[in-house]
Amino acid sequence: MKRRPFLFTILATIFTVAAPRAHAGNDAIVTAVFSSTSNGYERHKEPDGTFKREYYALANGQYARGAHDDPSIDQVKFPEVAQLVMQHLAKQNYAMAENAKSADLLLLISWGTTVPYDDNGGGRGSLDRALGAMNLANSAGRNAAANANTQSGMQNVQAETAAIASAANSDLESQMVELQMFNGMRMKADERNARLLGYSAEINRRDNPSRFAGAGAEYDDLIQDIEEERYYVIISAYDFHAATKKGDRKLLWATRVSIRAQGNRFDDRLKTMLANASGYFGQDSDELIRQYHSGTVRMDDLQFVDDKPAAPAPADPGKK
Repeated sequence: MKRRPFLFTILATIFTVAAPRAHAGNDAIVTAVFSSTSNGYERHKEPDGTFKREYYALANGQYARGAHDDPSIDQVKFPEVAQLVMQHLAKQNYAMAENAKSADLLLLISWGTTVPYDDNGGGRGSLDRALGAMNLANSAGRNAAANANTQSGMQNVQAETAAIASAANSDLESQMVELQMFNGMRMKADERNARLLGYSAEINRRDNPSRFAGAGAEYDDLIQDIEEERYYVIISAYDFHAATKKGDRKLLWATRVSIRAQGNRFDDRLKTMLANASGYFGQDSDELIRQYHSGTVRMDDLQFVDDKPAAPAPADPGKK
């Protein structure tokens, strides 16, 4: 059938994406950072090697609530996030402007939880139905081909098997259309979260034939990331004068940091997220930086200690 190769492509994609994920221990976290500059922005350095100071005004960007109640982020307000961001900006020699005339940048801080695609099992059900329809169509096609060579007195059998094969093919076509629909919805959600988190370029770079030849672990990890709920913070720097005088949002740089929501609390991990991202403020990271952190317990050699005081050594009879 004409659409079967496409069906196989869909099935391969879904099986790859839906593969179970092996998580590290509960104490392990992975922060993802992506930073980029645009419109010719570049930081300049002083003779001592430090970045030239730049002044900014701060604004509340947007808080995006996730699909579920989560007090660990829902109760975190803009001043709390802004205070931590300002501390890290100072380390990179960015300072709060005293007035509008001295401001170079307008910084918008956005944070929230991503909303991955959730079909409530519809996509998996569609996949199962498509597989069943494909098996039925193959079986019906084989029967029709076998009966096509029977004697002329078997026209009724030929007509019946041909009708069954036609019905099976029609059902397969219908199931493929439904599977395409679910896959399209999933891809749109993935694309939205990939752009939001700064994953797009890295996913495109990893999406090559080598991932089907045993080198697809990195690609699969990226897809798994964008298909789960993630906490994120985005600091976007705009040209202050263009934004305030011309109403032109001229983006100069943006730094994005995210972490998986499951097993973490936003209020507990916010400091770590910003600490990992701050070194890239105003700079290009060139790629998505996925940093692995794991708490470890050190086990030294066991030592047995007797809590009873040692008995005094016996006196030497030869000594007085």
